[in-house]
This record gives sequence, structure tokens and C-alpha cells, in this order.
Amino acid sequence: MPARARPPVSSRRNRRAVATVAVAAAALAAVPGVASAAIHVENAKSLKATQGVLFDHQRVVAFDEAGACNAGTYTITVAWGDGTTSPGAVVKALQSAPGTCSYEAEGSHAYAQSGNFTVTVTICHQPECVTTPVGGQANVAAAASTTTAPPEPAAAAVPEAAPAPADQPAAAPPAAAPATVATPTLRVLGPVTLSRLRHAGLRLRLSAGAVSARTLTVLLADPATGRTLGRARVHADTRGAAAGADTTLRVRFPRNALRHLRHGHRYGLVIPRGAGLPSVATAFRVR
Repeated sequence: MPARARPPVSSRRNRRAVATVAVAAAALAAVPGVASAAIHVENAKSLKATQGVLFDHQRVVAFDEAGACNAGTYTITVAWGDGTTSPGAVVKALQSAPGTCSYEAEGSHAYAQSGNFTVTVTICHQPECVTTPVGGQANVAAAASTTTAPPEPAAAAVPEAAPAPADQPAAAPPAAAPATVATPTLRVLGPVTLSRLRHAGLRLRLSAGAVSARTLTVLLADPATGRTLGRARVHADTRGAAAGADTTLRVRFPRNALRHLRHGHRYGLVIPRGAGLPSVATAFRVR
């Protein structure tokens, strides 16, 4: 019986090398913290933040893995570089190629101090975990200062002027301040009803003795819409009154203006600027 031919030495060595690699890969897969060759993770993303301000839903890493998309099977842990960690969440799962799913994860954090921090992300798909090969940079700006400026120093006391010599005349007293002119006011006298408006009109009290015209224009307005509902001319001869004197005016608006009024609503009265007066206004409610 002829002897069976043995395979070449190089072929036997190749088979032993493949077996050795397979055993090593199996051993590595059983060690916690060592990534599976099926999970491909990119570098952690860089970000900007402000000291003491929470940033929410910040994308921190992207990765992909062979197989159908299943975001709920991954555990994300973010190390923020300031000694703290927090869980992240997978927020995007997309079938990027046949047999491969691409994912993105996010996290939320607030830095207590300003400065630069290195952010790393660990992705676990039990029983295997993988960490970003290169950390992202978190650039944290200092919070805006809230300190108040110190109070200004009190003004130094002004020394009193020395008395004038006997042979010099005394300084003239300071000029008196100009008299204050009273601000004109306008108010409605008595309760206002629709019946009274139609039959007797409105009685107004105008406090202003500087009116230089015999008649004034009074506008009826709706504050809710800004519309002018009507106008009336009223006699107001107060040229002989002292400044600040009160004058009673009786105003009757046309009926086509009064038909817009409603019980319980507020309306405005305006005397436009002119006749020695600034613009004067008041309001009333229809009872």
C-alpha cells in the first residue's frame, strides 16, 4: 500500500496560525472592556458650553455595528473630563449599508468650572464594550460676572465761601426758580349712563386757567380698538380765570357716535393739544 502524501510544511504552518488567531480573538472577546471587532466607534465629538449652564441633548459620539438596527440594546456612558460621568442615550439608528446600522448618541451635563476638558464615551453591547479612541474637547467658557460695582464715594463737602470784605458789596442772592405751571387735568363728573349721554350729555371738570380759545374739541375714543367714535365742540371761555382754576364743561356727542357705546365698557375722552393746552385725556365707564 503506497504511503499517503503529507501536506507541505508551509500549509501546516498557515493552519496553525489561523487557529492561533481564532483562539486569541475568542479570548479577547471574553475579557470585559475589550471592544468587539463588529463595533466601529468614531472619535468623541467636541463641544462648547458655559460654566454652570446645562446643555441638553448634546451629540457626543457616532458608531456602527453589523446587524439590524436595535438602539435599545446599547448602554452609553459619558465621562465629561471633570471627574463626573452620566448615562447617555442612542438617539439615531439608521441602516446605512446592507447588514450595517449606524448610530448616534447624546448626553446632558453642566460644568461647574470653566476650562478645557476631554470627553470620552463608552458603548456597551453586552457582553462587550468599546471606548472612543480619541476624546472630544469640551471648551467651557466662564459664566458672566454678576458682581455689582462698588458704590461711588460720597462727594466731598464744599466749603462755605468766606464773607466779603467790608469795602466790597455783598454778592447778589440767587435768582428765584421759575414758578411751576400746574398740569391740566380732565375728569368726568358723576356716573355715566347711556340715557344720560343721550339726553343731557357729559359734565367734565377741566383744571386749566390758561385756555386761550372760546371753544375746544373733545374726542370720544374706544381704547380697545383705538378708534375715534365721535367728536364734539364745547364752549370753554376761561381766559379770565387764574392759573389752575377749574372749569366745568358740558359735552354732547352726536347720536351716531353714542350708538357704539355698550354697558360696562370703558371709553376715553381726549382734548387734543392746542388753545394753550397740552393734550389732556381721561376715561369713563358706562353703567
